[in-house]
Amino acid sequence: DFSGLAVGTKYHIGDTVNARHATITFEPYTMGGNPVGEAANFAEAQQAKIAGGAPPEMGLKTLTVKVVPIQPVTRVRMKLAQNMTPTGGFGISNFEVNGEKHEGPSFASANGKRLGGAEISANLVNVNPSSNWYVGTFELRAKPGGSISSFSIGGHTFRLDDMCFAQ
Repeated sequence: DFSGLAVGTKYHIGDTVNARHATITFEPYTMGGNPVGEAANFAEAQQAKIAGGAPPEMGLKTLTVKVVPIQPVTRVRMKLAQNMTPTGGFGISNFEVNGEKHEGPSFASANGKRLGGAEISANLVNVNPSSNWYVGTFELRAKPGGSISSFSIGGHTFRLDDMCFAQ
């Protein structure tokens, strides 16, 4: 969870956080492989529970979060919420596992994809039409005998919480 971060703390492209189990770097959000929205890119520890965990959670605005676990892991799981854009669609979602990148229309569109030696499971568990938030879980599972040494996730407007690693 993000309870160790002071609510209201903002992070920008190039910032790094050395957490207990991983190093987290904030990177550009991309569309078609090109950085987008540099002036608006930020992440913030927010006193909310939109993603479904206990507050605080990490809010992302046109930003990608790269996570490098201290030791490679075989599984990563998190709660994730994605907001629709003002035009009624989803912004492009950014994913990376072990250096292999993928862009998709929504986090749920990544379900069943294989990336960087891991399979993605993205499950939508709640849609709140009144607020335009699509909430679910996002999981990476390494192929048998493999591991996850880095992963990234980003989007136009995301909320992350309860990120768990398994060896």
